[in-house]
Amino acid sequence: MIQAKKIIGKIIKFCICYAMIFICVFLYSRISIITDEYNNTLFFVDSENYRKYEKSIPEQTEVHETTEIPEISTDSTEIKTEPETEKPYEEYIDLDLIDLKEEPIPEQTGQLKILVITEPPTTTTEYFEIPEVIPDIETEIIEPINSINTTESFEDYEYDPEQTREILISAVGDLTLASNYNKAYANSFYEYYDLYGPGYFCENVAHIFEESDCVVANLECALTDGGTRQGNVYAYKGPAKYTDILTASNIDVVNRANNHSYDYSQSGYNDTTDALNKAGIDHYGYDSVLIKEINGIKVGFVGTVGTGSLSSVKNGLDYLAENGVEIKIVSFHWGIMDQRIANQSQVNAAHYVIDNGADLVIGHHPHVLQGIEIYKGKYIAYSIGNFIFDGNVISDIENRTSVIFQQKFILNGSKIVESSINLIPILTISNMSRNNFKPMLATGGDKDAILSKIKARSAGYHTFD
Repeated sequence: MIQAKKIIGKIIKFCICYAMIFICVFLYSRISIITDEYNNTLFFVDSENYRKYEKSIPEQTEVHETTEIPEISTDSTEIKTEPETEKPYEEYIDLDLIDLKEEPIPEQTGQLKILVITEPPTTTTEYFEIPEVIPDIETEIIEPINSINTTESFEDYEYDPEQTREILISAVGDLTLASNYNKAYANSFYEYYDLYGPGYFCENVAHIFEESDCVVANLECALTDGGTRQGNVYAYKGPAKYTDILTASNIDVVNRANNHSYDYSQSGYNDTTDALNKAGIDHYGYDSVLIKEINGIKVGFVGTVGTGSLSSVKNGLDYLAENGVEIKIVSFHWGIMDQRIANQSQVNAAHYVIDNGADLVIGHHPHVLQGIEIYKGKYIAYSIGNFIFDGNVISDIENRTSVIFQQKFILNGSKIVESSINLIPILTISNMSRNNFKPMLATGGDKDAILSKIKARSAGYHTFD
């Protein structure tokens, strides 16, 4: 009897051990552990949903602490922001981490660095004290026509060749003249440059740029022969000579306020500044505001990262207004990676800068197309996607469909009396098997799908109703 009890006990222990092993194996097969290497946080995700969740994780987070930003009231001239740090790359966030609150605080004051450009190019740098707030400009809003091309007219006017002027501005999204630092040379951006030269990359859209009075891109890399990589998972650096790609492509203005400008430290940023200046490429962003005269029209550019420096954007807009700038453009590097609809902080920020004098808002960073809104007669392109970019999976249709955003302004005297947009659908590659860094015009079903996508993502703003 005792012997039988021992045998039964062993059998029970064996069954319990076997059951525990089976449970462990089952759980291991059902759970994937994703480590966020930026803050050592562990995310536990059902293995069946791993790919979906992995794609929702931003490909890069360059700040380890977030800043809470108050909600923006478009009826107020005051805005609350956290104090800015000395080095812009230290205040980067992944742009989806902003949480708006309600309490307004007084606007900040300080100095901005202004880059003044005329044509032919002559560059001067000056500092100024922040001017007082200018009143909002009221305009009459006319509903756009039901088309992907829309027109806003603000008042009746008679066409007078001596008094009426116009300008066509083309804008493209994220432009990296580089591949990620750890990518092999084969099939990299560098190999394509060495094989085909600087004129290769924009060859398919060159005629559109040539017909534009100004072409603006979001330059999302450093152009330096030195610099020290900041340890980011994604870091982009091209040699200084790659400015010849910009000149060969007729891209004459670049925004530099984004989360890759400082990939190679302050020295890399400074080298990029020198390279752009030497090549005659105008640039703006952070504390540099650009004033450029085109077709006798003064155009001003302001650029910022996220929505946490709106007082600085407002200060820049005030300065542009006081210096006779007739068209004021704001570039925002904002939003959430891969998110197709602009979030509320983007909407609030865009409305705020238009309330304070902006005539056009251009957004980038999500790497996908977002909607277009007309607010008080002014256009907001929340995200115009990629242009030339080596940071996404090439099979992802969202990352390789984009547009060239065009806006024509017509001025009577110094006042904008009419503006219209034209969206030109593009594919960011012209070789579907690999990224060949050569955008092409979309045709047929691709073109229709891109335009339908933009209309659908603009539905909440009734832009194309």
